[in-house]
Amino acid sequence: MKIRVCSYAELEAEGKRAVVADRKAVVIVRARDGRVYALRDVCPHKGPCLSAGMIDRGCAGERVGVYVYEPEVEVLRCPWHSWEFDIRTGRSLFAPERVKVKTYPVTVEDGDIYVEVQ
Repeated sequence: MKIRVCSYAELEAEGKRAVVADRKAVVIVRARDGRVYALRDVCPHKGPCLSAGMIDRGCAGERVGVYVYEPEVEVLRCPWHSWEFDIRTGRSLFAPERVKVKTYPVTVEDGDIYVEVQ
């Protein structure tokens, strides 16, 4: 079911917006390139709203104390414990195969954003 959740203009200021689509908490995120993504608005760790977190660029490392800046990766950071999720895939940066947030298909039509929830 495709549901209109907000206008594209409503994302301009902060880059994200908490919405409800078919009784599901969803966060709509606008990437730097203008693309729009939708993720479940609940962190799988302790349950806070990811929409209260910040959008940032990715940083990875193969071991403690090593950090590799990944400017092409945009993440939504949990406001409680800073768990980071790729806005495109919902996968966590620290355990992408095990820890992820559900994503939803998004379309932008005539300036309005639609989310498809199952």
